[in-house]
Amino acid sequence: MESDGFAELEWAPGSAQVDFGQARAVIAGVERVVRFLVASFPYSNMRWVVALPGETSECVCQGLLWIFGRMGMAPRVVVFDNATGVGRRVCDEVRTTELFAACAAHYGFDFRFCNPASGNEKGNVESKVRYLRANLFVPVPQMPSVAAYNRRLPDLCMALSEKDHYLRDEPERQLFVEDRVELSSLPRAPFSCVTWVRRRADRYGKVKVGGCHLYS
Repeated sequence: MESDGFAELEWAPGSAQVDFGQARAVIAGVERVVRFLVASFPYSNMRWVVALPGETSECVCQGLLWIFGRMGMAPRVVVFDNATGVGRRVCDEVRTTELFAACAAHYGFDFRFCNPASGNEKGNVESKVRYLRANLFVPVPQMPSVAAYNRRLPDLCMALSEKDHYLRDEPERQLFVEDRVELSSLPRAPFSCVTWVRRRADRYGKVKVGGCHLYS
């Protein structure tokens, strides 16, 4: 679609965009920074969100598993922001982690990454990150645990989807039905979002994993 010299990207049903956002929350009485993973569906403007402890490959895969489980299905195509959490860019090539590649194969979705400094390629999910921050984390929420808040998020996302699509005179929730037609069914067994490593403890009984020291 073109207007005044600009082209508006059109997304097919069943395609998703994924990105991270940050907000503050009071967890068990302590205010902390919370990272949340957003999966948006540009066709319907539907969005799903899950709070996570970090932005590692393990966290991304666990977040996708959580979102897929809530939907009961998986998208066919997922667009990520410049390989955040799931790999690293080397010149023009993105090298994904083995864990993420295995996760994509398990759920059968294709993936691609935005070019550096090209936020317009995933503008839908970027707007959803801002929207969800304003609607779910303002005022600063208080929760007994992140897991407890995550259990509430599907219902909160569905409530937000009752509004009409910004271009179509239909509720986003209703348009998401068309997205679902193009989604894939889930495999019988969920993916295991774990990276196993072998480490030798030092003389103080510590092991180092991912830059952090843990006691053995």
